[in-house]
Amino acid sequence: MTIERGEIYLFNLEPIVGSEQRGPARPCIVLSISELNAKLRTVGVVPLTSSSRPLLPLVVSVPSGGLPTSKALCGQLRTLDKRRIVGGALGRLSKDDLLEVERCVRQVYGL
Repeated sequence: MTIERGEIYLFNLEPIVGSEQRGPARPCIVLSISELNAKLRTVGVVPLTSSSRPLLPLVVSVPSGGLPTSKALCGQLRTLDKRRIVGGALGRLSKDDLLEVERCVRQVYGL
């Protein structure tokens, strides 16, 4: 399976601990670069939600995330094993939305 940066997949995030994003099938944006995704068994992702309010830089609106109300949880960056993927790609973030997620992740993590 080819996994590209900016694509959206359902991931099984269980088991969780504490305040981690919950969900046996949660949509997530692949943030790790495509070249590494092809070589590693893990991918870096940012979970999506539709229930939070935008709270920059932690939570950013990404209308191309599947729903007009989709938001990226930039403070919940995770590295997941590809075996947690449930099904195929659901879509892809727009270039502008991906740039905004990248900007917010850099700000949250001081990069």
